[in-house]
Amino acid sequence: MLVLLAIPACSSESHVIGRFTDGGCEAHSGALVCSGFERPDLSEWERVIVVNDARVQQTDSRAFGGRGALHAESLGDESAGVVAKEFEAVTEGELHLRAHLYVPEGLPTEAINILFLGDYATPDPFRGVDFNLESGALSTYVPGQAPDRFISNLLTVPRDAWFCMQIAMTLSPDAGTVTILVDGAVALEQANMKTLPEAGVHLLRAGVDWSSLQTEPFDIYMDDLVLSTNPVDCG
Repeated sequence: MLVLLAIPACSSESHVIGRFTDGGCEAHSGALVCSGFERPDLSEWERVIVVNDARVQQTDSRAFGGRGALHAESLGDESAGVVAKEFEAVTEGELHLRAHLYVPEGLPTEAINILFLGDYATPDPFRGVDFNLESGALSTYVPGQAPDRFISNLLTVPRDAWFCMQIAMTLSPDAGTVTILVDGAVALEQANMKTLPEAGVHLLRAGVDWSSLQTEPFDIYMDDLVLSTNPVDCG
């Protein structure tokens, strides 16, 4: 079982590194977690987790905004390189997540989990919603519901370019909805989902949260991530 310390995720003051802010939560009403990945030690996150053959770090080699971004890599199957943060449990209403992502060209995506929202991330069956890259498209996975996996048949994600991913999730034990947009276009819409664990949604993980059965190397960049109870535009 993964146990994290619960501390305030977004303060009223930004932390300035040089001339860049590392969160920007003050600009987002209802924000629960914010990160511009500007701190080299990723100290705005509570945990940095590496399992098996993976890596996760802040990098200044590629960024959407500011000077830094998150770079997560998986070099083998059943691996994870992820940052994690807890926030006060949300038990009703909606959650909105916005992040800018960059996926290099030529990398297969058998089933790469890149984001998690929920209660406990381990052990299986976890309690929450996985957001994945699968066959070049976006998908969701929720254990305990039938069917437990939905994959987009509307579009594949861009490669070798930054794109904006927006997730809108209504919370319900069995009648939740998930809508995912890529650069404003609908990639996935699902209803009747188990989006609300008994303890509420209080944990966000980002990076390569699990590489499933993929043995080929994979890496992804993330920047300007905001999780809020209110909609967050691509800005």
